[in-house]
Order: sequence, then C-alpha cells, then structure tokens
Amino acid sequence: RGMFRFRKFLPLLADEAPVTLGEGDTPLLELQRTGQELGFTDLWLKDEGANPTGSYKSRGMAMAVTRAVAGGARSFVVPTAGNAGVALAAYAARAGVHAQVYAPVSTPPTLLAQIRLFGADLELLDGHIGDCGAAALDYARSTGAFPMSTLREPYRIEGKKTLGLELVRQLGWKFPDAILYPAGGGTGLIGMWLAFAELLRAGWVTGSLPRLYAIQ
Repeated sequence: RGMFRFRKFLPLLADEAPVTLGEGDTPLLELQRTGQELGFTDLWLKDEGANPTGSYKSRGMAMAVTRAVAGGARSFVVPTAGNAGVALAAYAARAGVHAQVYAPVSTPPTLLAQIRLFGADLELLDGHIGDCGAAALDYARSTGAFPMSTLREPYRIEGKKTLGLELVRQLGWKFPDAILYPAGGGTGLIGMWLAFAELLRAGWVTGSLPRLYAIQ
C-alpha cells in the first residue's frame, strides 16, 4: 500500500527501507454536482489532505528524507509557507534526525503548532518565503544541514511523481484530459510530468498527455 507500491519507479535500492508514515493511496472523489454546475461530465478531486501531514508535501518529503538519510544526512533545513515545514518536521522525527524550519510570521498558527509538535526547531521571520529561503541556505552553509528547499535536491520531485502514478492507476491506467494543480513550488507538476513520461516509455499507458494548469 501507499506511494512505495511504486518503488520500481523510484530511486530506491533493492533492500532499502523508506522513511514512511503511510503516505499515498489518497482518495479520488467524483464531483458530480460541481461538475454539473461547471459543465463537466467527468470531474474528479484527488484529496491529498488525507496524507499523514495533511498535504501532498508528505510524498516529496518522504522520498527526500529517505534518500538523504541513506546518504548520511543527520540534519535538515527548509523554508516554508507552512505545509512543507510540517512535512519535513514529521519525516525528520520519523527518521530520528534534526530539522530546522524558517517560516514567515504570517504562517497560520495551526501549521506552526504542528511543526513544533513534531520536534523541529522553528524560526519565524518578518518577511516572505524568499527571505526564509535565504536564511535556510545560510543555515545550511554554516552548519552543514542538508537543504530541502524546492528544487535544491532531486528527490522531492521523485516523491511527487507518485501522485501522477497513483492518479493514472485510479483512472484505470488512463491519462486524464487535464489537471488543475495548486502549484506551490511546482515540484508536483514536474513530478507528475516525469511520471507520465515514464509510464509512456514503459508502455503502461498510451494516448495524449494531460494538459496541466498551475493554480497559484
């Protein structure tokens, strides 16, 4: 079960045990009334809120922490607007390693409480996510902590790839016509596109690739 059912598509060694909290296998819900209101006959919602940390960030952090810990990392740092910090704090706790999180003071209190609950060190900055990103890189340079910022390492994308693999599986090994995605940092869009390309190369799926819409 979960996203690691797709481990043959993931950068895992044959005997490697992933750092996992049971992420993946999130519901695909048909939106009949909303579809009728908008003029669609086949509208679906992939509910990533069912992941262990409450968002799709669980997928990327599970994969990234797995590979970094296997490579010897024992401390991580990430800038966040909320969900990425919660996910890193949770998976670092699961792996028994340290996490440092930088977040804007405007981050919702519930998310900040979760970051602290999972045991991460949290620093709030009177600025935006870009300021937090600069602080996280400074921290990484000065301490040797592994940076988990968006697109600073390759494995968050690999974890997000499972969102595309799972979606196609739930649709009976067919591509959807279009995907509307809440973009965040964009790793989910990149990961899904990689997944679709790999499915085509493997011969598991045929047909036209979906249109992707980034909602930000």
